Amino acid sequence: MQEPLLKFYDDTGFEAQINALSKSDNHKIMRRITFPKTSQIDITKQPNYKDYTIHRGIYLDTETTGLLHDEDEVIQLCMLPFIYAKNPNSCHTVIFGVYEPYIAFQEPSQPLKPIITDITGITMEMLVGQSLDIEKIQNYLEKSEIIIAHNAAFDRPFTHAISSKFVEKNWACSFADIKWQEQGFESRKLGHLAADFGYYFDAHQADKDCYAGLAILLETNDEGISYFQQLIENSQMDSITLRAQGAAFDKKDVLKERGYIWKDGSDGISKGWEITVSEIESEEEKTWLTVNIYNGIPSYLEEIKCARTRYC
Repeated sequence: MQEPLLKFYDDTGFEAQINALSKSDNHKIMRRITFPKTSQIDITKQPNYKDYTIHRGIYLDTETTGLLHDEDEVIQLCMLPFIYAKNPNSCHTVIFGVYEPYIAFQEPSQPLKPIITDITGITMEMLVGQSLDIEKIQNYLEKSEIIIAHNAAFDRPFTHAISSKFVEKNWACSFADIKWQEQGFESRKLGHLAADFGYYFDAHQADKDCYAGLAILLETNDEGISYFQQLIENSQMDSITLRAQGAAFDKKDVLKERGYIWKDGSDGISKGWEITVSEIESEEEKTWLTVNIYNGIPSYLEEIKCARTRYC
């Protein structure tokens, strides 16, 4: 793997120790993720830089009062803006700048459940009197072409309650839009991926989750292709959302294991287990549903989606 151009860590003062440990097969270096010390690189040093087009994006994370989009509320929002360049000829895509995030708390209408404080470290005292700056949020959105979240199917619906501007944007998911497991990763969870790349961070804090997500995307696979480039390419393709309505109750664990998530019907569609796959994968997935869930008589719903409509 290549060293990332932007580094979400700081080795200052420990270079000698890190160099020594990096030569040992009995040790692994774990770096705490922080905001980059150098937050922008010179894009003109890229080969054929004049061919690149410049784009802006946001890495986003929310902390909420619970998991239900129609009942729970956002209590913390982080929007981490970045700038990237794409070569339309080679498809090479590189993030070359990241900027200070917008991060804020919001007081919920009901007291926090103790489990939310246990998970996030956020207390009701931290939230009292706090609110999101909608005008500032919309200014961030106007400058951005794409929003990325780790599990966008969770974050995106919550943001729609904040501003309709979120509805109008293209979205990508660093959890679902990259074939992590096919590339040798055991888990797609953010903390596990970070550890695989030698990072650790304070999870379930919106800003730290954003730093971690972008740090992971800056890494490259064995072929020198960044996971960010994979994400952008995959997010631009149409996908197929399948909803397994009427599946037998005893099939729920099989569906969950395969990556399906439960939809309660609050979106106006029949309740059922849902998954989003690429067009190429859709025929295989429909066959799997027909054989393993419906005993040969399919009863799933199918919808074509793009970056604008995915993860709603």
